[in-house]
Amino acid sequence: MLLKRWSPVPSEVLEVKLEAVGYGFFIPIFFAYSGMTLDVDSIASNPAPLIIFFALLLIRGAPALFWYRRDFELRERIELAFFSATALPLLVALTEIGVSNGQMTIATQASIIGAGALSVLVFPIAAVLVSNNMSLSGAGRARAPRVQPVPAEK
Repeated sequence: MLLKRWSPVPSEVLEVKLEAVGYGFFIPIFFAYSGMTLDVDSIASNPAPLIIFFALLLIRGAPALFWYRRDFELRERIELAFFSATALPLLVALTEIGVSNGQMTIATQASIIGAGALSVLVFPIAAVLVSNNMSLSGAGRARAPRVQPVPAEK
């Protein structure tokens, strides 16, 4: 907000430049650092990542099935549930804070990030497979979505 007020260039130009720096430089460094400090042995020897993986689907994905039942057909809600359940960036940030504050062990962090990495790998693939299978079979087309297009301004 302050940069927009005092910037000599239009705010859209500044926003694009800041996003380029953030997404092109800072975020990759953050994830590279997090990946290098990940305790892979804890992930392999512990069943917790699988439990957390399914908990992500239940806690983050399942509400989409019910919340949007009047707006989208079943196929779209299932896709949305899978995409909503992916959580790696949030999990990396929160677990890093927990470990640096001493509130979380490195093994717990590794389990949570391992589950998040698995969710980012598996859930989008599952959403695409559901979409392709249900589109081919014609399932989930019982009701058209109730989302109406916005008329163009004159």
